[in-house]
Amino acid sequence: MKEWNKSGFFPLASRYYMENQDKMLSLLEGDRNAEVLDIGCNDGSFTLRVGATIGSEKLHGMDIDGAMMEKVRGKGIKAIVHDANTEFPYEDRFFDVVISNQVLEHLYNTDGFFSEVYRVLRLGGYAVISTANLSSFHNLAFMNLGMTPPGYHVSKVQVGNFLYGMKTHGHVKLFTSTALRDLARYHGFKVEKLMGCGIYPFPRRISNFLCMIFTRYSTYLTIKLRR
Repeated sequence: MKEWNKSGFFPLASRYYMENQDKMLSLLEGDRNAEVLDIGCNDGSFTLRVGATIGSEKLHGMDIDGAMMEKVRGKGIKAIVHDANTEFPYEDRFFDVVISNQVLEHLYNTDGFFSEVYRVLRLGGYAVISTANLSSFHNLAFMNLGMTPPGYHVSKVQVGNFLYGMKTHGHVKLFTSTALRDLARYHGFKVEKLMGCGIYPFPRRISNFLCMIFTRYSTYLTIKLRR
């Protein structure tokens, strides 16, 4: 099985991913007393960047990877092992900020996810959620050629396109910008901002310009929601 990080496309994809993290951080608000939850915190590196941007050390993390959570706790983050498809083990209205980066596309219970994020946020609190875009320019190009979009995973490896045999990341759902906005509204949120990042195969400056005009075609979608 071929590893994605060995692909010739990985450097560009990684650059878009890091740039998308920067865009997420740009949506955060300073509050040294904010209780912050990072859903899908992985190794906690991005969680720490979130805390530094907000100015808060009250950081909580949640991820399904138990071994990784031991390392995250060592970074001063209150991390727990939990499946984001199920009810979150937190009290109602406990957090001021909830952030989640590239988790939504891995969940089968996306209604439950939005419902739980709403429940654990305090009144006036906000969430910043980023996910892969179903209607990205490159996904549409693949479909127009009769191939399976690389971001839409039907196997543990890529099938139906020229990346055949490459290990996938386990995406079970993908959203368009309209669907993401509508689902958030359905669960009671006010949508404050919807932005995109990355349009293959354009270089950064051109890609950034196109994303401002054609958000619906970007590689990543990021939405800021207010409770």
